[in-house]
Amino acid sequence: MNAETTVPENYAATLFDLRGRVAVVTGGGSGLGAAISIGYAQLGVTVIVADVNTAGAEATRDTIKQQGGTAIVAELDVTKREQCFSLAETISRDHGRVDILVNSAGSAFRSPAEDFPEDKFNFILDLNLKGTYFCCQAFGRVMLAQEKGSIINIASIGSFVGYPWASAYLASKGGVLQITKGLALEWRDRGVRVNGIGPTLMESPLTKAAGSTTSITADFIKARMLRPRLGLPRELIGTAVFLASDASELVTGHVVMCDDGYLTA
Repeated sequence: MNAETTVPENYAATLFDLRGRVAVVTGGGSGLGAAISIGYAQLGVTVIVADVNTAGAEATRDTIKQQGGTAIVAELDVTKREQCFSLAETISRDHGRVDILVNSAGSAFRSPAEDFPEDKFNFILDLNLKGTYFCCQAFGRVMLAQEKGSIINIASIGSFVGYPWASAYLASKGGVLQITKGLALEWRDRGVRVNGIGPTLMESPLTKAAGSTTSITADFIKARMLRPRLGLPRELIGTAVFLASDASELVTGHVVMCDDGYLTA
């Protein structure tokens, strides 16, 4: 057998090994970001829980420490480009590297399109789209310098399909999809992979705050679900681990759907 196609002994045993790696998770103070932060820490990752909500980030850190993991809180407003670059520089200096970036910070607002408030539109685009891009830029530079890294953007079923009263959110998540593809294309031959996770409607503080568990938007989505239940934040951890690990070495420029089959309906 050709040596290049041979599977070395114990090759598969290390594919998902994340021990000793450094991850930055934006929006890590609640919901999806908190769950992914905790999941990474359980596998030996040093997690920087980055959030404008420092109380939430501290709660995530405390949970991680109670479980025997390592986490650090970093206050971060992802809509402020200078803060993103400053944090990337600080983490690179203090930890020597950044292996994983998860862009989970985001929000939503429900309104009919003809009445959508300009300030809410700007807020959603700034946070979901520009915030993701700024963090990709800042931490991407660190990863490009070290010639290795994995960026994971939180996309949505709304990156691919539409639903009512969510026009700004849909625009932002469609943009996240295209950022993911564009950066993956630019950076793949420089060692940095860029992928996304596309959740279904989730049981999280964001969906509750946006009125998404009982609303025109939620009812539309629920009516098209293959199973009548929301996703749980912990159900994204496996995909986040896969995309961060060497097991996904050939995976870049994709959004891995965790939608319980929603897009197949």
